[in-house]
Amino acid sequence: MKAVVLDMDERVLKERERQGLDKRDEMWEGVLHLVPPPTKRHQDVENELAVALRAAARRRGWAVRTDMGVFADVFDYRVPDIVVYAPEAASARGVDGPPEVVIEVRSPGDESYEKISWYLARGTKAVLVVDQSSLSLELHTQQGRVIPDEDGSVLLEPLGVRLTPSPGALYVDGSALEL
Repeated sequence: MKAVVLDMDERVLKERERQGLDKRDEMWEGVLHLVPPPTKRHQDVENELAVALRAAARRRGWAVRTDMGVFADVFDYRVPDIVVYAPEAASARGVDGPPEVVIEVRSPGDESYEKISWYLARGTKAVLVVDQSSLSLELHTQQGRVIPDEDGSVLLEPLGVRLTPSPGALYVDGSALEL
């Protein structure tokens, strides 16, 4: 369900913050998007994928974080499920420079697809959308959408890793994630 609230009560925002429910909230050109907490499946995919990508990122001197903000400015930011970034792109609040890779784990009814062009406009080299249910992969780069191989796999070029979906499993360079 989507809702537009023209005048948000500060008490609601403070309560969301107190309960830790605001960690994934986003600001889209001054419009607050309240994002619901992820499901267990969503978190399983997100966490296992982040761990699987860490070694490849570290070899390049990059960091991998979950739920860290990517900023255009204070009133325009998104919170991807996974962001891979170079140290010079980081700031105290999150990622202010261009991320190397952004990954969105797609949940039913979420706004993953609406964020792709925004990430690419920030200079992100690759945006990967992973469907939490089917584990299908959709990769977008500065050159456009990447057509997966016959087996559904894609090469995440900035990290030099291949991701391959399989019924009930996702593989990173041939190793299955524990989902």
